[in-house]
Amino acid sequence: MPGTGPSHGSTGPGAKKAATAGEGSPAGEESFAGLDLSADETRQGRIHRIMRDTILTGGIAPGTRLREAELSARFGSSRAPLREAIRRLESEGLVRSDFWRGSRVAEYSPAELYELYALRGLIEGYAATLLPASLDDSAQARMEQHLDAMAAAAQRDDWLAVARLDTAWHREIMLASGQPVLLRAWESANGPLQMTFGQVAGAFYGRDDIHARHHEVLAALRGPAAQTEAIIRRHYVATAERLLATVETDGPVGGAPPEGADAALPREGQAELPNSNDPYPTGETS
Repeated sequence: MPGTGPSHGSTGPGAKKAATAGEGSPAGEESFAGLDLSADETRQGRIHRIMRDTILTGGIAPGTRLREAELSARFGSSRAPLREAIRRLESEGLVRSDFWRGSRVAEYSPAELYELYALRGLIEGYAATLLPASLDDSAQARMEQHLDAMAAAAQRDDWLAVARLDTAWHREIMLASGQPVLLRAWESANGPLQMTFGQVAGAFYGRDDIHARHHEVLAALRGPAAQTEAIIRRHYVATAERLLATVETDGPVGGAPPEGADAALPREGQAELPNSNDPYPTGETS
């Protein structure tokens, strides 16, 4: 990859419906790959990680209510770490809470998803105009590694991995801009977009597109600031248009469960994943 970047200066102000497992449907063993508890992981962190990965893989349908009493019992945990995990999921845009309806898995309309893609494109496009004269060698090497890993994940049809790696690739641009406030705003859209892209991208995103589309952005980073910003914004809007053309409904992506439906939960102490209908297999009791 060429080692030059934009000479913009460094000034600045500091297939169909989305596939979801649905209510009570089997959560496949693959949905929980890599969910072993790390030695230094807190209980709150563990609950957040398992719930986040389950939501991202469609193991819990959008709109599903998250009942604290049942979740804390099934996780073998008090409500305090569970509530903190839910607050983190809410800050990531994966859960929505209100006084009357409680906490539910977030659901997004096609229009909202388009706005989120456009928002990320606006923020990242502007951040790119603030890059120094070149990306350093380590950033370029990481971006190449991310692209290769994305292509490999696409070949496996692991589109959630593609979404995560894509986020990591684009984050390199944000980090290089040195704008922490812009980075936090940019990060706010990642949860909903990863959730949706990971579930439907296989229907619209060609495996051969990955290198071509991202190398177009890399080439733009070496051009004039205005052109760089426009190409990055176009990159995001093109993805949004492909995604929305795939979703055949004007309602929330992924659909909503029947009113009153609740998240399928593991039985206390359950350790085995095969043939489990539970989106939160923990194998742990208090």
